[in-house]
Amino acid sequence: MIDSIDVQVKGYRLHALSAGAGSPVLLLHGFAGSAEDWCPTVELLSRNGYRAIAIDALGFGKSDKPAEPCYSLHLAAELYTGLLDALGLDQAALVAHSMGGKNALATTILHPDRISRLLLADSDGFVQIPLMMRKGGSLPLLGRFFLWMAARPAVIRAQLQEAFFDPQAYVTPEIITRGVEVLGNLENRRALLALSRSYDATDLSLTGLRARLGDIRCPTLIVWGAEDRIFAASHGETAQREIPDARLVLIPRCGHFPQIEAFQEFHGLLLGFLAAGKAVELKR
Repeated sequence: MIDSIDVQVKGYRLHALSAGAGSPVLLLHGFAGSAEDWCPTVELLSRNGYRAIAIDALGFGKSDKPAEPCYSLHLAAELYTGLLDALGLDQAALVAHSMGGKNALATTILHPDRISRLLLADSDGFVQIPLMMRKGGSLPLLGRFFLWMAARPAVIRAQLQEAFFDPQAYVTPEIITRGVEVLGNLENRRALLALSRSYDATDLSLTGLRARLGDIRCPTLIVWGAEDRIFAASHGETAQREIPDARLVLIPRCGHFPQIEAFQEFHGLLLGFLAAGKAVELKR
């Protein structure tokens, strides 16, 4: 059974889905996603002796959606460690996809004692975002136009078709409708506009955090779809070079969502990676 929980951290309400008991694992979703994206993973981890906690990032899902540009990687790190405090947890493994990856990296760098292991899936933080996308939010009319365009069904369909190696198997009318609902919701659009206006504070390089990737000491596994057309696999190779002793696994015939498109392989890698951490704990 998956429980829905709300936690107050630094004046913000964070929503999460939680199941299981054992070593805690935090799951961070990507852009325009939510904790619900991780439900199959939460269920699998709970069956295998872990306490899985999938978090709605600030501005997404059922968490608070500030309409002011307060978003930053530093705030995200404080929110996630604050959530650990609120739940009485000293440390957790972090599993993060896409946008969640740069938040996970920030948390690991700024609070290294709180993160035991780190798994990044097709992570943000290593891609040069086009100027118009970076600065569009600072121009209100342009930012609103981008968001209006992004919520069009045809645009959502095109983006999703780019995201999957085999879009016919995964880009369904239901997932397109969900995208329209998320990006068309007024509260969500206000939060996304504020997030866009906060771009410099949410960029791994501009915040100086990318230069500190060499400080990471926890075991790190990088999983990447070999055919990812959103963040090319070469960015995974860059991440491996910049994070000490990181291991990179490229999954063939897989796009931007390995946890969906390569479900068995991704979750096999995840369980093996977490089990290695348990073995280390036992040796202590």
